[in-house]
Amino acid sequence: MTHMPIQATCPVGLPQASALPDPRVLLDDTLARLRAAEPVAPVIEALAEGLRWLRGTAAPAAWQRSIAAVRKHPLLAVLHQNPLARRCFHKPRGFAGDAPMLDMLYLGEPALANEPTTPLGLALFRRDLASASAAAARARIGLMAARIDAAAEARRSPHVLALGCGHLREAGLSRAVQEGRIGRFVALDQDAASLAVVQVEQAAHGIETLHRSSKATFDGTLPRGGFDLIYAVALYDDLTDRLAHTITAACFALLRPGGRLLVANTDRALGEAGYLEACHDWVRFQRDAAGMLRLAHGIPSAETALCHLLPGAGPEQHVLEIVRRGGAA
Repeated sequence: MTHMPIQATCPVGLPQASALPDPRVLLDDTLARLRAAEPVAPVIEALAEGLRWLRGTAAPAAWQRSIAAVRKHPLLAVLHQNPLARRCFHKPRGFAGDAPMLDMLYLGEPALANEPTTPLGLALFRRDLASASAAAARARIGLMAARIDAAAEARRSPHVLALGCGHLREAGLSRAVQEGRIGRFVALDQDAASLAVVQVEQAAHGIETLHRSSKATFDGTLPRGGFDLIYAVALYDDLTDRLAHTITAACFALLRPGGRLLVANTDRALGEAGYLEACHDWVRFQRDAAGMLRLAHGIPSAETALCHLLPGAGPEQHVLEIVRRGGAA
């Protein structure tokens, strides 16, 4: 079959105009190509690029109308044969980025054992698994595992706090955790089902679970000056700026001298944001480099030994590192 060519400034043949074009042109084209059994990856790449362009071109109200058009289109049911998209969209635990969904990004097909799918759904999943945003998610847990190990090298039996821990997959990648070289490891999450998995999988390593929201960082639940490493893998994607500022300052107060805080966040320039919002209903609070650094504005500079974005943190994401003065930075 034939379909409209992708143009550099206006993808998938969408006409250039002062008014936002009808997104159904893009949706109809995508559905026709999938029904014609074209290779899935380039079809979804074209869809994601078209939605990226629509999102970047539209005023907020117009972009919401485009999302509404996606939700009414028969393409959506086809895309939801993908178990990742389906779980994000239907939110069985009340939010898109829950631990079982993130496991799909971290672990790949083994995480689909209890998920019904189809050959097309599996192909759609494999395409999403190979995307830059999925690679960034896996890079985050690898980075945090490395920082846990580094904390154990810098100080004997360090105390570690994981915020919004999910299934704590980085613990399985950390040699220090597996070898019992962490003094106290607190895994905090508001989802009891996620913590139940941590308790089963990490019971032999002495990890302590805390069933609370991130507000536990500033309500007196956790000891001030009690941790050598505090980190958040995915939490900040779900935090407003106001709450993110509050939690960042609160976490800094929980650090020992020389302690480190690391928070990861999706970049505002995430190329697939339109596709994920419209088709998966996965909406995240994204921040650029300047926005990440602003999270530290409530922390006294006299108490800070280091505050920077980690270089090479991975595609389409940032990791803010803040070190408390009083130890080796």
